[in-house]
Amino acid sequence: MIILALSSEAKAKLLNLLGTLQSLPTTADSTTTTTTNNLLNTANSSTNVTDLLSTLNTNGLVDTSLITNLLNSTTTNVTDLLNTTTATATDLLNTTTATATGLINTTTTATTNLLIDLLRLRLLPSLNALRNDLTNRLNQTVQLSTEYETLTGVLLAVQSDYVVLVESDGTMHFVNLSKIETVASL
Repeated sequence: MIILALSSEAKAKLLNLLGTLQSLPTTADSTTTTTTNNLLNTANSSTNVTDLLSTLNTNGLVDTSLITNLLNSTTTNVTDLLNTTTATATDLLNTTTATATGLINTTTTATTNLLIDLLRLRLLPSLNALRNDLTNRLNQTVQLSTEYETLTGVLLAVQSDYVVLVESDGTMHFVNLSKIETVASL
């Protein structure tokens, strides 16, 4: 047995239906009028749809299967709507979470790389000494080693934070001073 609370709108519609029943042709006898009045009183005091439908059905005045089917269809439609809304909200939350996670990962990586570069500058010997040493080697063939590679070529320029090195094949390298680990003249 399903017990549903009546909304104000549903109760008003049922009362209108019962009002229509009350205005049945005047040939009805006093028993029909009394039954109709009793139904109206039951509808006014009823707290759930099941009780009202049972009363209507018991007195044989209304085919309650139509109302029951309507209520079941409404319940199904509302359930489908709630499921769709829940699925959409879940998809939105998953997308937002994935986007936020990607943003956090990107920010974390960038921050970590920046911190590594700053620490490298602090932990390396003074760049001024390195810059002075390289300035003395301008226009000479040198070998510079970094964390990732070793470069050999003519040292063309020494700037505040990088040097310019040209290999014998004409390839030009701009090497950050903080990345240089060793320097050797050839």
